[in-house]
Amino acid sequence: ERGPGRSRHVAEQRLANKMAAAPVQEVIENELKHHKIKRKSDVIELYLAKEGLTEVPDLSRFKQLQYLWLNHNKIKTINSLKMNWCLKELYLQNNLLLDLTGSLKHLTSLQILLLHNNRLTKVEKTVAELKKMTWLHTLNIFNNPLTQDKDYRLYVIYHLPSVQLLDRQYVHQKEREAALDFCNQDRMRVRQSMAFGQRIQTHLIEQNALKTSGSVHPSWMSAFPRQKGILKKPKKVMVNVSSSSSESFRDTSKMDVVQRVKRKSMMEHSILDWSKVPNAQQKRQGDELTLPSQIITQFR
Repeated sequence: ERGPGRSRHVAEQRLANKMAAAPVQEVIENELKHHKIKRKSDVIELYLAKEGLTEVPDLSRFKQLQYLWLNHNKIKTINSLKMNWCLKELYLQNNLLLDLTGSLKHLTSLQILLLHNNRLTKVEKTVAELKKMTWLHTLNIFNNPLTQDKDYRLYVIYHLPSVQLLDRQYVHQKEREAALDFCNQDRMRVRQSMAFGQRIQTHLIEQNALKTSGSVHPSWMSAFPRQKGILKKPKKVMVNVSSSSSESFRDTSKMDVVQRVKRKSMMEHSILDWSKVPNAQQKRQGDELTLPSQIITQFR
């Protein structure tokens, strides 16, 4: 009994699909007649919104199709766009889509994709389907279960760098930097450890210094006033390096270490007056030019 019942159900389903497909084909044919289009290659736009569709009709004969409206239907799966790789804009909002795996990855020319108000649950699978769309600049996925994750926006921005308008909001540079730090933890740790453009907390250095020196206020810390656990910019301190005392040399070394730690990263530039350096021709002629007495070094 299970076998005949199952085959009867499959036959009924196929018949229902044929009956549903017939009106869709009629709608397509009416659109072509209305716009006086005779050749299939001339079809660039196709509007099939609000037609009660449960699946995407076969559109493989429209090879040059670029703009397709399938919004406000009851579509659950997409299996009929394999041959429509010229699509630039695809409108699938307000449907019943559950998964996009294997249905859109070949549409690498897409620039606008609207998927809001569906039932997409996996942000990783959804983004993986769109990774090859290097021209995609507008994407809507709001009002899907996957957006319940508070960090979904950063995830999408990181994996789809071409997107400029996400969920009707422009993607700003600060968001891109936050997405880069959020999805690339190794890079964030490197940036924090190098302390570019910021002060770094030195409480660990102070604790180590206290352990090694044994004093509450070591002499090499007295030159640096404190404020809320962060060292201020050090003042210039004159150190007598000619002293033979080993204790003075140790304090000086510690102070140099602290200065390097709490300064911002700097670039060293050396300036030499090349106008006073003889060139090859002048050397052959025997001209003597005085070399510069010193090389000017700048830090910035």
